[in-house]
Amino acid sequence: MMLFAPIRWAFKLAYFAVLAAVVYVVVTGFQVVTASHLPTSAAAVRPARAIVVLGAPVVGRVAGPDLVARLEQALALYQAKLAPTVVVTGAPAVAASGATPASAAVTTVSAAWLEARGVPVSSVVAAPASGAPAGISAAAARLAHGAQVIVVTDAIDALWVKGAASRIGLVTQVSPAVGSEKSVVTEVGPLWRQATAVAVGRLIGYGRTTWVGD
Repeated sequence: MMLFAPIRWAFKLAYFAVLAAVVYVVVTGFQVVTASHLPTSAAAVRPARAIVVLGAPVVGRVAGPDLVARLEQALALYQAKLAPTVVVTGAPAVAASGATPASAAVTTVSAAWLEARGVPVSSVVAAPASGAPAGISAAAARLAHGAQVIVVTDAIDALWVKGAASRIGLVTQVSPAVGSEKSVVTEVGPLWRQATAVAVGRLIGYGRTTWVGD
């Protein structure tokens, strides 16, 4: 029986390691949900160096509903004079068929949308990047270290955004797009991605959490 003791201990250690990992992700998920309860009012954030709009899907040259919601929020913040610059991030768009890359980029569509609504060209900065981690890094590269920013994204992204931005030297507030906060029941997939991304990001770096999405 003594021969099997090391095997039993190995199984016990593996069991407790898995249990600890599950508890860690569950607790992080609760923190993600708690952090997502943010007001959308411009009065809820302080003035900053820039407003950073994280990219969202574009089909051809048309902004999708998520991107429009984020741009509308950024426009409201800009019009409230909370920052002199809007940084738009995002990856190449998808063709109308959804099968092949199109020539338009999310940043191009976003910039055009803002400019059509009165934001001067000189106030819009494009930071092309594929995915949220790269988008945060691209925005930071165009701003001074320690710059204060207001990041516009979906409410569920708030905790990840704050962690990722602080790791690369940005002082961050999150102003979620209107209507982006939804019931946890309808956001199981996004919540799982965010919880695991925050959990992993805290351990080995947010830049590695590429599955977090745009």
